[in-house]
Amino acid sequence: MSIENLQELLAEAGDRKTKEWWEAYLKHSLPFRGLKLPQVRAILHAWIKTENFTDRLPSKQLDTALSLIREPWGEDKLAGILIIQEVLLKHKSIDWESDLPKFAELFDAGYIKEWNTCDWFCVKVLNPLIKQQGKSCATAVMEWCKADNLWRKRASVVSFVNIAKQGDRNFPDFTQMLLNTCGVVIQSSERFAQTGTGWALRELSLADRQAVVDFIQINSTKFSSEGLRYAMEKFPPNLQTQLKQYRQQQLKSIDTKVCDRL
Repeated sequence: MSIENLQELLAEAGDRKTKEWWEAYLKHSLPFRGLKLPQVRAILHAWIKTENFTDRLPSKQLDTALSLIREPWGEDKLAGILIIQEVLLKHKSIDWESDLPKFAELFDAGYIKEWNTCDWFCVKVLNPLIKQQGKSCATAVMEWCKADNLWRKRASVVSFVNIAKQGDRNFPDFTQMLLNTCGVVIQSSERFAQTGTGWALRELSLADRQAVVDFIQINSTKFSSEGLRYAMEKFPPNLQTQLKQYRQQQLKSIDTKVCDRL
């Protein structure tokens, strides 16, 4: 199915000031047409109705969604994400075993290459897919922590932010599985790996604070200051202070050992 008519509608509705705001906000990491999310959703659903989109085979619908995500504009990517969330997932037409590799390719081929689209995809596609299809799907997404691609690595933890506070109520061993995933991602000093890990741990601490405290202590020297701040955000102030001091002591100890070797 051609996406040109949809793209024309999105382009016509674009606003220059909104375009400039989005592009500045994302530090010009991708171009925008100048629409807000509600506008994109409204235009998309009108187009879906006009084109009798839902009469098409689910495989063709997914092809269209993926084609939109491969487009350069932020709004086109969002439209593709919304098709997956609000049409395909709604009708249970996504199968993680066959479709997750297609999603991984979007990251590895550079079609998802900044935090905004990455997080939209995590929240609107991967998280609902995990909730719908359970532990096996979650395990496969967590395996993305080993990816070379930064954004797919980030997705391995950010996809669980909305459900982490439920801990093992999601499924048995969820807490330990997410901690293991965070343990891989935190090895990266990249800012967005650090903040993604911090956000996941922040929510997981609502389910099992002690497990997160233990994780922070074990991995204290791997955290950036920003990543640690996010991870501790829902801790009492005195506990935050203790963990910051612990991290500083561990870093100082490492510096001392390095100096001794020299």
